[in-house]
Amino acid sequence: MQFKETDLPGIGKKFSIITSEGYKVAIIIHITGKRELFVFEPDDYDDAICDVALNEEEANQLASVLMGAFYKPEQENIKEVLIENLAIEWLKIPENSSLVGKSIKEENIRRKTGITIIAIIKQNRETIINPSPDVRLEAGDTIVVVGSREQVEKFVKIYNLKY
Repeated sequence: MQFKETDLPGIGKKFSIITSEGYKVAIIIHITGKRELFVFEPDDYDDAICDVALNEEEANQLASVLMGAFYKPEQENIKEVLIENLAIEWLKIPENSSLVGKSIKEENIRRKTGITIIAIIKQNRETIINPSPDVRLEAGDTIVVVGSREQVEKFVKIYNLKY
């Protein structure tokens, strides 16, 4: 799967996903709150085979269905038991955090808190997936972390982060 985020000045943001089967799904979130969803055939990313406009409520409902909030296949129930305590959070690094200017390795984040940083969204919108331990964290970066709820809460408290 490939994921890309693009700023659309004056419009909003575009998120593109290319699935393992080669289909492209593009979502445009307008600054007005309107969402547009486009689906493209493999090898033809010029003409969408489907497009749907959603308001915020409809988009949230669709997201809940896709996340399995309404129906989970049997194998999903097994996974749910295994990841019941899993927390994935997006956290903004404020200027007063002790993480500013330091690398993941320097801070021994996993050893201190148990969490893993799985992505960093820099202020210039560059997204670093599965960052190396040498990547430096800066004020304004948004980090995506995974761990137990307790580990994430400990991480937030230690480094003065914002949800």
